[in-house]
Amino acid sequence: MRLGSLLRVATTVRNARAMTSAVTPSARLDTLIFDIDDTLYPVSARFSEHRNGPVVAKFMCEQLGFESEREALELRDEMFREHHSTLKGLAVASAAGRTPKPFEEKSLGAYWAAHCDFAGYLPPNDALRKHLFELKALGYELVVFTNAPRAYGLRCLESLNVRDAFADDRVFGVEDVMPHCKPEPEAFQKVLDSVGAAAETSVMFEDSMKNVRACKALGMRTVFVDEGCAGGEAGLLGDAQTGEDVGVIDATVARIADIKSGAPWLWERRAP
Repeated sequence: MRLGSLLRVATTVRNARAMTSAVTPSARLDTLIFDIDDTLYPVSARFSEHRNGPVVAKFMCEQLGFESEREALELRDEMFREHHSTLKGLAVASAAGRTPKPFEEKSLGAYWAAHCDFAGYLPPNDALRKHLFELKALGYELVVFTNAPRAYGLRCLESLNVRDAFADDRVFGVEDVMPHCKPEPEAFQKVLDSVGAAAETSVMFEDSMKNVRACKALGMRTVFVDEGCAGGEAGLLGDAQTGEDVGVIDATVARIADIKSGAPWLWERRAP
């Protein structure tokens, strides 16, 4: 093996060990932070395709002045790949003069909240509700952090029948961390600081490996939600697990309702 290859392997192993040892095994966990899209509901529900397809296309035509849905979606997908958030992407595009009409940040969340078919795609999740309230009873601080607008996120929680598991000041949308957003470490750190939590005693639940890596680098525990099917926002980003992700994931579940069997250590309030 050439010297360059050996150095790359050594660097990968060293980084993985650093992330794995960022917190002590004896740390008592106290804060659970949940993503929403393709995490609190399965990728196979196809809600992301619904929201990021016809709904956002109509929004961009009706409120931003695009002449065709195809033109609108081309820009939306381009900006999403670059910024990982539709709201941030449209804000950047608008500032650069790439939208026919100016984009107002509050308008997207209000439109999605009013026009997405929540009842059709996001039925109540009784198993998730049971787990969340068990964890809450154990003393965990339950937090939501989405790269989508907060108003839309609240509607998702309502549709899944878990809204009351989270206090009002524990639900964060991308506008709460702008100009940053996931997977930027500043975005996660702002949420941690806002709830008074330490990375070392917090757990992030995510479907995005970019976000999982960022959280682990900060010292958080991570639960990767991977249904193993194509689609969703991670699919658009090509955001998959790789062979270099050694020690980055603390537990993997196919669906969020599987967390009790997939991450039983949560119920013991201990690190895995």
